[in-house]
Amino acid sequence: MASAGHDADREDAPAPKKSDRSALRKAADRLRWTWINRSAVAVRCERELRVGPRTVVLRGRVEIPLPAELNAAAGERAAAAVADPLVAELQAALERTIARTLREPDDAEETHVFRKPSFEDAVREAERELSKMYRALADRRLDDEVEAQLGIRFYLEALGPRQRTLEYFVGPTNSGKTHAALELLQAAPTGTYLAPLRLLALEVFERLSERGVATSLVTGEERILHPHARHVSSTVEMVDLARAVDVAVVDEAQLLEDAQRGWAWTLAIAGVRARHLVLCGSEEGLRAARRLAERLGLPLAVRRFERKNPLRVTPAITLSALRPADALVAFSRKDVVELQAEVARLGFSSAAVYGSLSPAVRRREAARFRAGEADVLVATDAIGLGLNLPIRRIVFATTEKYDGAEMRALSVPEVRQIAGRAGRYGIHEEGLVTALDPADVALLRRAIERRRPEPSDGPIWIAPTDEHLARLAQVLGTARVSRLLRFFQTRVLREPDGAVRIADLSEQIEVAATLETSEAFGRLPLAVRSAYSRAPVANRGASLEVLLLWADRHARGEPVEGEELMAPAGGRDRTLVHEDQSRTATLYLWLSQRFPNVYTNRESVLLVRESIDDDIQAVLLARGAKRKVRKAKRRPVRAQPARRRG
Repeated sequence: MASAGHDADREDAPAPKKSDRSALRKAADRLRWTWINRSAVAVRCERELRVGPRTVVLRGRVEIPLPAELNAAAGERAAAAVADPLVAELQAALERTIARTLREPDDAEETHVFRKPSFEDAVREAERELSKMYRALADRRLDDEVEAQLGIRFYLEALGPRQRTLEYFVGPTNSGKTHAALELLQAAPTGTYLAPLRLLALEVFERLSERGVATSLVTGEERILHPHARHVSSTVEMVDLARAVDVAVVDEAQLLEDAQRGWAWTLAIAGVRARHLVLCGSEEGLRAARRLAERLGLPLAVRRFERKNPLRVTPAITLSALRPADALVAFSRKDVVELQAEVARLGFSSAAVYGSLSPAVRRREAARFRAGEADVLVATDAIGLGLNLPIRRIVFATTEKYDGAEMRALSVPEVRQIAGRAGRYGIHEEGLVTALDPADVALLRRAIERRRPEPSDGPIWIAPTDEHLARLAQVLGTARVSRLLRFFQTRVLREPDGAVRIADLSEQIEVAATLETSEAFGRLPLAVRSAYSRAPVANRGASLEVLLLWADRHARGEPVEGEELMAPAGGRDRTLVHEDQSRTATLYLWLSQRFPNVYTNRESVLLVRESIDDDIQAVLLARGAKRKVRKAKRRPVRAQPARRRG
């Protein structure tokens, strides 16, 4: 019987002679051992262990010193000294993995066989593959629990009542579709209008109020509540899913296809409690609405509207050919500022509309152009969503835009949406569209004259509600909003579903993760932290730092006065600084709507924002003012001295 001591003695023994080695090798072959050299062989080894209900079989060869006694028993004893500790380590490692990974006991009675040339390699593969299997099992169980608890696969079906009619008013801009929908809304005993922009919600609020319809206004940053209101005009993200109405109008329904905001239209259309729901939008919106209606199990009636006056593409022009009532369209604040300077040098006054302006300033600038106080409008595609302006001709300075990732050509829907603002019905007989570059005119012509939109297999976009986050927090055992959102983004729709997709939550995740660096913030209720993650804040610069500061104060039970807004503006571009301050003031007002007992300085911040907006408006007025075109004085030409020849 061989032992470790015998093996140690053998290492010091003299090497066997050549004839003895031959005999030993033949003996090893008969035992089906693998000869390695004159002092070592590899023997076959098999071990079986139980891990819960599972059986794990390990097979491979173990290298051992050549035993003094060449028989199977000796080989097995030597192999056991190597294999059994490896098996014990594997057993312990798998049990640790199970304890760490599975919340419920393993219940699968299965046999797993791992066979490798080396027994040690078989053990390593078993640990790797079984650990992966336990993690996958935990994920499957978690996914099953999430699906059962959240009903995410039934997200759409679980939202709205079935007893309702769904109608789509389809047509280009200046076709009267929104006007017709608002007539229905006005005539209804109760109703809701849902807009893509605060300015549109405000416009409809004022329109209904002027016609004697008691209406409330609800946007992310303000509420004007009429005590007897039976109608509400709001932004689409502020839809009240608990209130039942007779008619609801959802405007700009083509935004269903937008990867960033489409979820809000999905939620509103699927969830609003309206007996008659009217969607207004383009052909692109119609195809998306049909997909959604089919998923909801609702018939979709379609009412078509034609443009009230023609839209015509004309040859390219130069800036010097601009005329009053033209709108010059670019796609960045920088380009708008530069074009305003060019327009002023040509002797025209101008108004400016671009995204980083506050809604109040945009409204003032639009009003200046509407009243004829500005000859030309210089704008970004911010004019594309519903601003009603008396534009005679749209002039594209370019047909490319930066979309946050790359410069790209405008899509057909984008061209149509912007170009359609030309030719306001009742003011201009036709709308004209052109560009500064002849190549761009060709692109405009193709986009506008195309009869039908290209077929689309785009998804229905959805995003988690606070109720989903609360249920998921119970399932995952964590209340970190950033982790809950990441789980939604990557795991909730585990099976490929071309019809439904989770919206891009990356910005919301980044805001949540930044706020979670505050230890105090983590003590706030989940619904509060979720609301903060949706705050309208840029994910860069001072605004996010200010939001973190305010959230930390909120968590510590301190009031937030917004004194950061009172500091005087500095920097080279004061207008840009003022625009940032205006957005920060808007952020404060947005938070004060949700947490009025914390953000207690609302009235003062409103005054500050009005002052900031006045400063911005003053700069825009100066920038858009006409400049006298002065002819350069001709200088006398002096005679040049004759050059000497060397």
